[in-house]
Amino acid sequence: MIKVAILGSGNIGIDLCERLSRDPDFEVVALVGRRSDSPGLQRFEGRIPHTFGGGLKDLLPEIGQIDGVFDATSASAHKMHWETLSKYGKWMVDLTPSRVGSPMVPALIGWSEHMKLGGSARASNFSMITCGGQSAAPLLASIAAGAEGIKEVEISSSIAADSAGPATRQNVDEYIGSTEGLGSLLTGCRAVKAILVLNPVQPPVMMRTTVTVAAEFIDFDLVRDTCQKIVNNVRVSVPGYDVVVAPFSQSRETAVITARVTGAGYYLPAYAGNLDIINAAAVETARLHATAHGHASSGRSD
Repeated sequence: MIKVAILGSGNIGIDLCERLSRDPDFEVVALVGRRSDSPGLQRFEGRIPHTFGGGLKDLLPEIGQIDGVFDATSASAHKMHWETLSKYGKWMVDLTPSRVGSPMVPALIGWSEHMKLGGSARASNFSMITCGGQSAAPLLASIAAGAEGIKEVEISSSIAADSAGPATRQNVDEYIGSTEGLGSLLTGCRAVKAILVLNPVQPPVMMRTTVTVAAEFIDFDLVRDTCQKIVNNVRVSVPGYDVVVAPFSQSRETAVITARVTGAGYYLPAYAGNLDIINAAAVETARLHATAHGHASSGRSD
């Protein structure tokens, strides 16, 4: 059993806690917020051993009970959280765009040389990059597998405005930097542009991510074949991940792919696929890390 705490009692933290509570590999020991009247803390009072409203300092007396921590707060807060928890030898899975930890897209382990667990069983920090990064990564890896001389990359994500909480809105600059960093990592290209659109339309729209890559040469048959295999891998933990515009040639040297993400509905509505995909990636990363160090149990839940 992997014993964990969650920092952040907002939408992401609530959805993550619901997800982990149904997973036989995990036990949520504590959910930590910044105010005792947080609806997230009230939701789990009596359902998990501890709900704390005073931030990380409230968790520290119980730190010996946990193996690792999920951070669903903000980029600036994560830096302080990691500075503290690394001294206790705890691994962290970072759902903020802080870029402190090693970038991780669990669906790409085995596909990309850049996606390796690394670290020790204790002090390891894994960055989930951004929701746009998680949804774009399979598409970028697919194109990179069949492209030579990549010259430009664009990653454009559109999400429902209702799914973007205060931390997302405050961390837009960090979102852009983290997403562009992942694009460079996967393609070797420095000319990467990330775009995030908060769409206010009602009813809310599903998340969509489009990647556009210009290169000297693109083998589209290889890109399509790789894309299908990687997407099947993604769908193991994110069943709502679908390629809605298959790889096509916008020009002889430009490839475009679009994915849509429908949320699983653990807590958040289906249109919040952006939050669903990053939470799913966080759980799978923690599971892989714990399994690699002999801490996991029977297997994932449905």
